Amino acid sequence: MVDAAPILRMVNLTKQFGRLVAVNDVSLDIQEGEFFTIVGPSGSGKTTLLRMLGGLEKPTAGDIILRGERVNQVPANRRPTCMVFQSLALFNHKSVGQNIELSLKMRGENRAARPPGLGDRHRVGADMGAHVDRHMAARCFLINTGLAILTYGYRPDALLTSQPTLYAADDELVISDPGSYRQQPIEDAVLGAKRTVEEMRALVKAVKQLPPDLPTLALVDGSLIMLGLVGALNQDFVLRELVEEGFVRALEELEEMARSRALAVAGYVSLPGSAEVVSGIRAATCPYELEGSSYRCSFYGPGREPCDSCVGGVRDRDIFARTLEPGERSAMFVTGSTAVEQYYMGTGVAFFYVHAGEEIGRVEVPSWVADRPDLLDLVHALIIDQCARGRGYPVALMEAHEQAVVTGADRRYFGEMVNGALQRGGLPVFTSEKARSKSLRWL
Repeated sequence: MVDAAPILRMVNLTKQFGRLVAVNDVSLDIQEGEFFTIVGPSGSGKTTLLRMLGGLEKPTAGDIILRGERVNQVPANRRPTCMVFQSLALFNHKSVGQNIELSLKMRGENRAARPPGLGDRHRVGADMGAHVDRHMAARCFLINTGLAILTYGYRPDALLTSQPTLYAADDELVISDPGSYRQQPIEDAVLGAKRTVEEMRALVKAVKQLPPDLPTLALVDGSLIMLGLVGALNQDFVLRELVEEGFVRALEELEEMARSRALAVAGYVSLPGSAEVVSGIRAATCPYELEGSSYRCSFYGPGREPCDSCVGGVRDRDIFARTLEPGERSAMFVTGSTAVEQYYMGTGVAFFYVHAGEEIGRVEVPSWVADRPDLLDLVHALIIDQCARGRGYPVALMEAHEQAVVTGADRRYFGEMVNGALQRGGLPVFTSEKARSKSLRWL
């Protein structure tokens, strides 16, 4: 049987301070999970060896290989190592737990107020996208999906990557109705919806490749109700392609994986402008009976309805900003969107509001997450933790956005590549006057 590669390897490690050789040609291997003790008299180089491992000293010669990666030039704050110095910095009259809790109290954190369900180790995966399609010399568009997988615990890790995909073939630029000759060009709002679907598919693919050992949250930027992105077109074959066979199918794949592992999915809406809860208050205070799906007073116009004196101009976030403390969430609500009932194939969408520290955010989850208290607690706990790490916004979404963003220089380079391909093929190169005007300044 071949032994596993060591988690830490030191190869011919040497450290000199002037003429003093503090560590002389040390080589050792340490396996994962192994307790390793270095014994020696004062001044023998034990502390210097640890300081080199932690990045606090640079080796004069030799290599430090951590998890297969040479880390000699990796700064201390980017190494997955920590060091406890030998000087006493604990209170003797307190227990270990009390010593740890003291630093949290000094930072103003209250253990009792922490959301439930957050263990020592967990993982958050997030995906965002960007696209390029305007003012191209050829019919094409590019979608760039950015991915962030952040693992927390005693073995922290981060995977940050992006995947650009070019769509240029005729059948890639339209959505076709298989039952007729109708076609919908993928542009404007439909392109936005297409990008959302590709983001979700990329997230599902990434989660499938993760080991099932840790509680994991698959986090989406914005709402899980994507029909609004399609705009007013509302053609059935477009919605089937984008929603049923795209977005909802991806949610179903995540649900299937969640049956055998601790996995939840949620959408985080920053500064939500929705008023679904407020609409419920309107219904409760309305002096008229509800007729079908409309109110008799709707013809009065905004600001002149009888309930406006109670909730006029109020949004859901305004209510929960007054009722929630930092870290707390509201009760669960079920969206009344008829679009979800029609196109989500039995997968409902529920939501709650959460005080994320800097704002009231809206968190949306599929019904299969809302029905499981353990997954709901996981979503709540990790949203709060992510917002704390991101200073008000989930840090995984921030990192995914950084990977997805397409800069102005990227767009120009992409345009030059398209133009070059056309020229090499002997085809004319056109550009819009609007695009040309952006590169020229007359004043």
